[in-house]
Amino acid sequence: MESVKTAVVLFLAAAALAAPKKATVPGGTVYFTALLGHVHQAPSRPSPSLTTIQCGHPLREVSDPKVVVGGEWAHVQVADHRGFVWRRHLSGKRPNCFQARHPKFFDALQLDLAELYYWGRLYDHWEEGEVGP
Repeated sequence: MESVKTAVVLFLAAAALAAPKKATVPGGTVYFTALLGHVHQAPSRPSPSLTTIQCGHPLREVSDPKVVVGGEWAHVQVADHRGFVWRRHLSGKRPNCFQARHPKFFDALQLDLAELYYWGRLYDHWEEGEVGP
């Protein structure tokens, strides 16, 4: 059963990353588009996680003159956490998430908090792109 759960989550991860992304709206509400992910303490993939988030989660993009953010990262607030999320995982419109389209299937996976954390970390290190000939 564990290998089936792993295969299903990997398939969902690949499908979510392949979906087209919409541009974000600076200073407003943005939505997380990847299946699972993290709000980071610093604008780098290996930085510690403040919290785990799922597709469709609303975040507020914040502007702080003391915080310098590169083009790949957005400075966001979710609940009482201020941190950083990859801009490529944000959209100005609520995404059509797998979890929302198929809640019974997703709930049947019975992912616990530790699994949500680790699958979110996988997304943090997933590289998108094309393989040359």
